[in-house]
Amino acid sequence: AADAYSDEQVLCVPTKVLYSGFGRWRGLVEPSSELWRIIAKNSLFRPRSELEHDPAFKQLISYTLFLSGRRIFVMKRLNTQGEERLRGLLSVGVGGHMNPVQEVAWPSRRRVADLKHLVTLNTMREIKEEVVIAGTPGLRIVGFLNDDENGVGQVHLGVVSVVHLTSPLLAVRETDKMMGKWVELLELGNLGTFETWSSLV
Repeated sequence: AADAYSDEQVLCVPTKVLYSGFGRWRGLVEPSSELWRIIAKNSLFRPRSELEHDPAFKQLISYTLFLSGRRIFVMKRLNTQGEERLRGLLSVGVGGHMNPVQEVAWPSRRRVADLKHLVTLNTMREIKEEVVIAGTPGLRIVGFLNDDENGVGQVHLGVVSVVHLTSPLLAVRETDKMMGKWVELLELGNLGTFETWSSLV
């Protein structure tokens, strides 16, 4: 399966550099300017096939939560879904890898502003691929999510964003792979087993 992703280029950061600059953490931390700077200074694009099982690098993954009033959009990954390690689990995050975009040359001058632009464009693309949503919603990056306690987490770093919708209009695109519904935030504990990232968020 080494060529399963052909040569898709994904944004990643060397794990050792990340931890020596910021320290190791589990869960969600605020998107401090220090953390943005470390990632801006050291991130690069590499072929996804080389990275999927290499904990020496963290692939940056957008992870977007949708909120409307006191409700949150919850998805369930069906057994047909590609990533075997996540099948059957509940999720509050729509996520995906960060690929090169025409609008941002990276890594060029390694400015934080360019990195944020790159991340935002990738996050918006991923949202549009995964869900049907009206217009272009406002997006707020709320933190970086890390978890080294499982195989998926060891090779990924989540960039968590929140989209607030005035009315809960949202639908999953690939209904054969995923189902979704709005749930009261207070009800989350009664639903079943969430993937680790969702639990940590």
